[in-house]
Amino acid sequence: MNEEFFPPKEKFINPFTDEGFKRIFGNEINKDMIIRFLNSLLNETITDITFRNVEALGICRNDRKAVFDIFCETDKHELIIVEMQKSSQKYFSDRVLYYASFAIQQQATYAKEQLEQELKLLKEEQEGNSSKPKRLRWNYAVNRVYVVCFLNYIMDRKHPAKYRWDIIRMDRELKEPFSDTLMEIYLEMPKFNLRLSECDTLYKKFLFALNNIEIMERLPKELNEQIFQKLKSIVEIERMTPDERLAYELSLSTERDLYACMETKYEEGLEKGIEKGKAEGLAEGIKSVAARLKHLGMDLPSITHATGLTEAEIQAL
Repeated sequence: MNEEFFPPKEKFINPFTDEGFKRIFGNEINKDMIIRFLNSLLNETITDITFRNVEALGICRNDRKAVFDIFCETDKHELIIVEMQKSSQKYFSDRVLYYASFAIQQQATYAKEQLEQELKLLKEEQEGNSSKPKRLRWNYAVNRVYVVCFLNYIMDRKHPAKYRWDIIRMDRELKEPFSDTLMEIYLEMPKFNLRLSECDTLYKKFLFALNNIEIMERLPKELNEQIFQKLKSIVEIERMTPDERLAYELSLSTERDLYACMETKYEEGLEKGIEKGKAEGLAEGIKSVAARLKHLGMDLPSITHATGLTEAEIQAL
């Protein structure tokens, strides 16, 4: 029965499917592995993360929901959003900024709740005291928000060797950071072509493993450590429950259907383009012949009869 879902040659999941990506990064059981990866990627010293609801609501009831692949908070109260984008999207960076704004705006709500709790405790402490309790206000201190985007496509072809993009607010003239409240990191996985021997940090080794998932079958010495042994156990298809395998196969089916639709649309567009090109080329050829006949002194009715163009079109040549 299991062979109906997966061919025998498939031993590991595709980490760039929805189910595969969330199985690696969206499971609290993998917290230690995720922390090590993030510490290496962000050059941080995170000791713990708390997974939060991936649906972040807007300020007003009618505001659009922002849904993240992974949304967690560190022990330093910094927020980390991890996204995986499978295909090119024209305004993807703007979409990331829009989504990240929810994580920033939410901090006002949490700060207000905390201040209300502090005010309540302050009032309890001052019971019987005639002095008016101090009014507490949020001072707009925003905890840092990281957005990590795995891109399974090439975002920028002008820099073929640049696979990592670190985006922050910066002064244009001084080329110095103005604020590090929001930090965006884009990882163009198709551009990550480092050899394993060239991967000098843990996060680079992790990216190498994701791009070459079949290497998990026999871990090389460079990956012979606990984090990659755990990754291997996560991505092994044989370790998945029947429900997990079915969900993964459905995810793969969706990927294949999407790819097939895109390929069909591309071919249809190509055919239309060829037909349009032929028609335009033929029209230009006829005009060229008409212009030549006109130059040789042939009368307009004869040129019209020969080319099918109107006299006005011929006169305009």
